[in-house]
Amino acid sequence: MSLIVAAQTEAKIPGQSENQDSIHASTASVGETTCGLFMVADGVGGHKDGRIASQTAVNTISAAIEPLWQNIPAIPAQAAQFLQSHLYEAIVTANEKIYAQAKEQNARMASTLTCALVYGTLAIIANIGDSRTYLYRGQKLEQITVDHSVVDWLVRQGHLAPEEAATHPYRNVIMHALGSHETPEVEIFLRWLQPDDMLVLCCDGVWDTLTTEQMTSHLQDATPETAVPALLAAAQDHSDDISLVIVKVMHDA
Repeated sequence: MSLIVAAQTEAKIPGQSENQDSIHASTASVGETTCGLFMVADGVGGHKDGRIASQTAVNTISAAIEPLWQNIPAIPAQAAQFLQSHLYEAIVTANEKIYAQAKEQNARMASTLTCALVYGTLAIIANIGDSRTYLYRGQKLEQITVDHSVVDWLVRQGHLAPEEAATHPYRNVIMHALGSHETPEVEIFLRWLQPDDMLVLCCDGVWDTLTTEQMTSHLQDATPETAVPALLAAAQDHSDDISLVIVKVMHDA
């Protein structure tokens, strides 16, 4: 198995506004096993502070995870537990750093995060906030992560119909983010990948602008290299920064 990856981020007004998003995409090989770390972080709290928060998130997590590749246990079950626990610890460390920076500078500084840690056919996916990871398989797009937003909570509690969420006045209000509390509310999901699967990581600037149907249409018969610029062009309405990472699983002959 091998991975094809494309990643891109763009300010809401390219060349004029500062981009508060940060992305990361890296791959490695452990023997015959392909590994990868992929992240989208969306800064909260004003242009400068949001940018610092999202950069701190991706830099801290990548610095913690990438040295681990050569130390992964050989037994698959142990490898999964090893990576999951270290990913959680890395996210907690990123939260601590952002929280401390915000307190020291008396600033409103936080960041959403969605990330996928891939080891062979296993994907360990984590999120906090409303940046999302999807799985595209068999021409269907499934949202894996759960939004930590007021609107999503209202839907899950049965207080709001799903079709009302898209136009709700509080649809962009998030309940959790890195740096907003001393202890982060992180959710982790496991998925086993198949050939031709695509993981799609994006911020709300993408999924809040495009419908699931629109996103799916750009992924059909596409590669990450063609889908990323097409999706960003479609999502760019100059209302928010936009970021996207797409990872496609390829079966080696």
